[in-house]
Amino acid sequence: MVKIVVDSTADLPRALYQKYDITVVPVLAQFGDQTLRDDIDFTRDEFYARLVASPEPPKTAAPSVGMFESAFRPLAEAGHEILSISLAGDLSGTYNAARQAAQLVEGARIACVDSYTVTMSMGFLVLKAAEALRDGATLEQATALLEELRTRTVLFVAFETLRYLEKGGRIGRMRALLGTMLSVKPIMEVRLSEVHPLEQVRTWKRVPPRMIELAQQRGAFDQLAVLYSTTRDAAEQMADQCAAAGLLPRGQIFVEQAGGVLGTHAGPGALGLAGLLK
Repeated sequence: MVKIVVDSTADLPRALYQKYDITVVPVLAQFGDQTLRDDIDFTRDEFYARLVASPEPPKTAAPSVGMFESAFRPLAEAGHEILSISLAGDLSGTYNAARQAAQLVEGARIACVDSYTVTMSMGFLVLKAAEALRDGATLEQATALLEELRTRTVLFVAFETLRYLEKGGRIGRMRALLGTMLSVKPIMEVRLSEVHPLEQVRTWKRVPPRMIELAQQRGAFDQLAVLYSTTRDAAEQMADQCAAAGLLPRGQIFVEQAGGVLGTHAGPGALGLAGLLK
């Protein structure tokens, strides 16, 4: 039997991890000299509360090689093959850590796949692989499916504040100050492991409909999720708007809280749209 191992940035609901018996390796957040494991040492609401209260943003880190080895080894010793799916290798050391760990587990059949994305865009790839394996796919077939589907992921992220991009060193202080003065709300896209600035929206009210318009330009969706850092009500409203725009029926649209890797840079109030195209 093939077992799936993912890092916690996939942001899937816990019930789906349990349904498909998926092993989750937590990414790490370091506040000062304290290193915490995502979804283990803190809830996501606790993470954002601490993010807002902290004078400096946390440093996020990939799981160690040893953490992946500890996840892989018992599965391999139980006779399972392993499909490891990681967030974009160009954005984190997670994929390389998984590959190095796989080499340490002697005799195991482990396939490591770079998702090219993060959060629920990656989560949807994980779900597709899990469904394929449930239906009898081999390790090689599931790997090939992921390599095909990862080119169809969509991820937009809008920032209510530029403060956390500045604090994390992603943009300069003057640009952040100017953007704040002008009330600019940037929308960025993660595509094939790269972060692309798409445009700047002048009011936050305009952000959800603009992201929906951008999604409509990408094509028809098979899976869709609205992401949020701290404002679930706004995310629920955006999901309603997605359904009204015909992206997917409302009952098929996930509303999920983004984890610390995205949240550290996006900050409170951020919204995102993650999907998988047909």
